[in-house]
Amino acid sequence: MLGKFCEIPPLLAALCLTSGACGGTAPGSAAPDVARSERVWVDASRSTPRAGTFAGLPTRTLRTLIWQAPSAGAVPLLVMAHGLGVLPEDFDAFARTVAAAGFIVAAPAFPLTNHNAPGGQVLFNDLNNQPGDLSFVITQILQAASSDGDPLLGRLTLPDVAVLGAATVIGLTRKNCCRDVRVHASILSAAPLLSGSFGPDPISAAGPPTLILHGTADTTVPYVTATQLYSLIAPPRFLVGLKGAEHADALESQVEPPIPARDAGQRATIAFLNAVFRGGAAQLDATLAALAAQGNEVQADAGTR
Repeated sequence: MLGKFCEIPPLLAALCLTSGACGGTAPGSAAPDVARSERVWVDASRSTPRAGTFAGLPTRTLRTLIWQAPSAGAVPLLVMAHGLGVLPEDFDAFARTVAAAGFIVAAPAFPLTNHNAPGGQVLFNDLNNQPGDLSFVITQILQAASSDGDPLLGRLTLPDVAVLGAATVIGLTRKNCCRDVRVHASILSAAPLLSGSFGPDPISAAGPPTLILHGTADTTVPYVTATQLYSLIAPPRFLVGLKGAEHADALESQVEPPIPARDAGQRATIAFLNAVFRGGAAQLDATLAALAAQGNEVQADAGTR
């Protein structure tokens, strides 16, 4: 995918940055026209383990929210992975903004780590099953996009698939157990370095182009983790340390106009995805420069464009 990091005219990049053009949403604006729908997919090939009073199941159910703008065109796909004790609904404002910028956004509720997990507890050990959950959801969405009569028919530009999350996304993109080669861009948000998770092999330097978002005031996963992760992976790699932000500020705040952390996270995400999938490297450069000027900590290594 490196070849897609090509330049667009500087004037166009400036327009994208200031007005929200080129698939962007102007800072502080909501996305009221974006529709949110729900699908429920059942993976019969994998089981859900016991958790507390929950006896377990021979299948895994993935309730998935999908955000899409009212457009007839085909666009890239972004699949978001939530953290412990969170719901896909917590991404609503962020997902609406990204969808309005020209993407379809999907987010499943993982069976045993979502806020409403059965058995009355969040089962951390089920994290190992979640990269497989993301792969399953990607498969279901791609099948829907080629199925007659489905609202997603013809809506995706393939193979333009990106994922956003933390440990689950590391497993999906940089661990031998779970790597999904259909993923062509990854965004790691407040991701921990979990030693030994998803197998004994180290986090691979090789992987898709990656953007790291992390609050500089994160008290759950310290910001130094982001700089360590950045040093471990190969370019194209980009890091935005969100000035003064806590662990979930960038993705889960629902305030409109958006708080600075969510605004910065949205702008970085949209510019990064446009760089990977639409040749918008100049837009990404301009966005990162503007975020740095606002006090966010920025590192960038695009490799060979």
